[in-house]
Amino acid sequence: MRETGLLLAQLTDLHVGGKGLNALDADNNLRWAMSELGALDPAPDCALLTADLVCGGAREELEQCAELLRDFPVPWYALPANHDLWGEDDASAWEALIGPRRQSVDLAGLRVILLDDVQRKPGGGWWAHPEDAALAWLEEQLSTTDLPCLVAHHVPILPVGDDYHDQWAGSNASEVLALLTQRNVVATVTGHWHRNGEWDADGVRVINTGALAGWNWTGTPPHYCFPVRPGYRLLHYDGAQRRSFWREGSYWTGPAPDRQVTLEWIGPAHTGGPRPQVHPAEVSARVTLKANAYAPNDEIASVEWSVTHKEWAPMTRVFSGVWSEWEAELDPAALRPAGELICCVRARTADGKEAFDEVPVRFGQRDSSAMNTLPAYPLAETLFELFYCPE
Repeated sequence: MRETGLLLAQLTDLHVGGKGLNALDADNNLRWAMSELGALDPAPDCALLTADLVCGGAREELEQCAELLRDFPVPWYALPANHDLWGEDDASAWEALIGPRRQSVDLAGLRVILLDDVQRKPGGGWWAHPEDAALAWLEEQLSTTDLPCLVAHHVPILPVGDDYHDQWAGSNASEVLALLTQRNVVATVTGHWHRNGEWDADGVRVINTGALAGWNWTGTPPHYCFPVRPGYRLLHYDGAQRRSFWREGSYWTGPAPDRQVTLEWIGPAHTGGPRPQVHPAEVSARVTLKANAYAPNDEIASVEWSVTHKEWAPMTRVFSGVWSEWEAELDPAALRPAGELICCVRARTADGKEAFDEVPVRFGQRDSSAMNTLPAYPLAETLFELFYCPE
């Protein structure tokens, strides 16, 4: 029996249009996502498009995107960022072809707020800095409902020292967070970095989602980016608990995988993504492994985990919805591992098909640093794929 509650989809960083690095793939990825969302049972209540729908922001690109979105199988709501706006002098093309720059919608038990957070800098360029009018609007949306709220915007807020990372540096992130912490905000959902992640920003839960376009930006010439698996996010909210799931597609314009499993959490350490990008984990005490599994045309029958690839231990199903969630305990004291190993999860469908995901894990001892007081924490991101599936 499936869980009841709201089901939302989030698509971000679509980058359709002729100026894209992979324009044809970007269009096909959007068509693939729309096709899958239209086939889901139950269907999502709506989809949130969290900016960078196009690449250059010219009217002709927005027209192309609007034409593609005409076939969207569920109601959708979008917000713009710099890629959507920098090809025109103002936002009039966006507003005419896509919709308002900011909006909210009340669903059954949840208010969804879409905030345009990226603005032109007075001296040129762009940054994450909601205008005074946008902050006043956000405060109004948060204060005029008794419903819990989900806030969608483009650039994730990540505190770094006394400031904030990336385009929020020197901006008004603290004012935004102050508004969010005063209300019942379930989470913020974001994009921009083309990466998956989840963390707390001054008490606000931030969910960052990888690009449907299927690229991770590095800024390093001559390529500036590298290919990762494209995808979209599903979010489930039952009035008490919020869950999310990253659905991955294929590197090429072929069918998406018919089953997948992702080792998303090792204790409090999020493993990142989209694959092959991963955050290895440093583990020094007992932690809970959390995995998501999905088979759109089948049922996930079991999920197991291993750090030896020879002895497998079962995981326990803790959620059944469009996707399923699984947990198990990893106790270094019982395993007595040494050095760096690979923690692997293996899902099996009802008809015997398998899917794998792997995360390097380093087992160490706690030290006196603040970070290492955690039972596990993520290390710097890297690229990782097993050459062979475990036997």
